[in-house]
Amino acid sequence: MIKQAQKNNISNISFLIFNAIHNIANTLTGENEEKEILKTLDFYITMEINRLSYKNIYTYEIENQIVGLILAYNSNDVKKLDTPILEHLKTKNIFLDSFEKECFEDEFYIDTVSVSPNFQGKGIAKELFIYIEKKAKELGFDKVSLLVDFENPKALALYEKLGFKKNTILKVSNHNYHHMIKMV
Repeated sequence: MIKQAQKNNISNISFLIFNAIHNIANTLTGENEEKEILKTLDFYITMEINRLSYKNIYTYEIENQIVGLILAYNSNDVKKLDTPILEHLKTKNIFLDSFEKECFEDEFYIDTVSVSPNFQGKGIAKELFIYIEKKAKELGFDKVSLLVDFENPKALALYEKLGFKKNTILKVSNHNYHHMIKMV
């Protein structure tokens, strides 16, 4: 069952995000230790406004356990969504004006897709994509976009199978990513 994340039930969400974004989590949290990264991700997830807010997360549950998620938002809101995170980083003496560009205007940007290792290969990611594409249409978007790490050919193959096309290359946290688009 896919539904919007709830502020009072975020168990496993930070783990799923961290498992998908790896070193980008260090950049977003200003932390290097996994325990502190997960703690800061939990903090962000429970906030009302930021890119990692529960309001942008749709979870896949099996027997009341969150086993997958897709996190997506309006690309035109990136500045507003990143401000709370940038403000939090200042409390750790990390002063950034912005994060590296991950998307372009007028896209429903899929920031993160993650499925627990024990549940991979069961079509959960595909269902999450179908759900978010419908959500994007409902919100009036013509396209969805995402990034895929050059070093993740398995994900690239999945996204191409789902109809995403390479658009350009972006560098985020010192890694190259394919920016991919799908018209919906």
